[in-house]
Amino acid sequence: MTAEPSADVACVQLRATLPERILEALQPLLWMLSPNGIEVADALCIGGADVAQGAVRVTLYVAPHEAVDAAASLRKHAEALGVAVDVTAEDVRDQDWNRVWKQFYRPLQVGDRVRVEPAWMQGPDAPGLLRIAIDPGMAFGTGTHETTQLCMRQLVAWADRTRAQGGQLAELSMLDLGTGSAILAILGVRLGLQGAVGTEIDAAAVHSAQANLALNGVTDRVRLLHTGDPRQAGPAQYPVVVANILATVLVPLRDAIVDRVAPGGTLVLSGILSREADAVADHYAQRSLAVLDIAHDGAWSAIALHAPA
Repeated sequence: MTAEPSADVACVQLRATLPERILEALQPLLWMLSPNGIEVADALCIGGADVAQGAVRVTLYVAPHEAVDAAASLRKHAEALGVAVDVTAEDVRDQDWNRVWKQFYRPLQVGDRVRVEPAWMQGPDAPGLLRIAIDPGMAFGTGTHETTQLCMRQLVAWADRTRAQGGQLAELSMLDLGTGSAILAILGVRLGLQGAVGTEIDAAAVHSAQANLALNGVTDRVRLLHTGDPRQAGPAQYPVVVANILATVLVPLRDAIVDRVAPGGTLVLSGILSREADAVADHYAQRSLAVLDIAHDGAWSAIALHAPA
C-alpha cells in the first residue's frame, strides 16, 4: 500500500478472501467502508475461478487516506468472527477508475417512471419518464444498489399518494439525509417538489453531488450541507424525509431524524439489512410513528413511516 499516494490516485482497492458464512455479518461494515460500492465474487463468478468453494472475494474502494484504517477495521471485525483474513491493497489511478465505470455502468430503469443514466450515456425523452443523469464518481447513490432503488420507489409512491390526496408538490420540500450523489434529492425535484435539502458527511460525496445537481439543472433547487448531523439542517420540518444510511447510524440518530419530520409527514429509512428491519421499525415506532410499509430487495430493506398529525 502506498504510504503517500500520488495526486492521480483516485482511490485504493482493498481485497480480501473470506468464508461466505461471515459475509452477511460483515455487510454493514463493508458498505460503511466502501459506500461507493463493493464487489463480491465466488467460484461461480466470472473472474472468480481462483476462489475456493465456500469462500468469497470482496473488493472495496476507499479514499487513499482511509485505506490503512479500513484494512485494519476489516481484519479486526473478521477476527471477531473467528476468521483471520489477509487484506491486499492497490492504488487505482484516476484514468483507470473512469475507464472501469464507463465500461460497466449502464442506464438503469427503476419501476416504470424513473431512469438513471450515466452522464456519458443519456437516452431519449419519453412521455412520463423521469430521467436522472449521474456521474458515478466516488459517491454512494448511483441507483444500482438495492437500498437506493428501494428509496426511489418509496419516494415515487409518496408523491403519488400526496397528489391523490390533493397535495401540491410544488409547495413542498424534502430532506435527504446522507445524500451521497444527491440522486434522491434530484428525483424529488423531478417529481415536482419545490426543492430539497441534502446532508452528507463525506466531502468527496458533496463535491460529486454538486456536479450531479449541475448535470440535471437543479442546482438552484437543492441545497447541500456538509454534515452528518440532522440537527445541522436547522429547525425546519419536512413533509418527506429520506435517510438512506445504515442501521448502525439510523438507530442512534432516531430522535434527531424524527424531529425533522413534519406532523403528518412521511419518513423513509433504508440501508437496513432485512434481518434488522423489524427491530429498526419498532425503534422508530416508539416515537409514535406508524409503519406504512417495509419493502425488501435481496438482503436489504426500506421502511416507510407516517408521523402523527
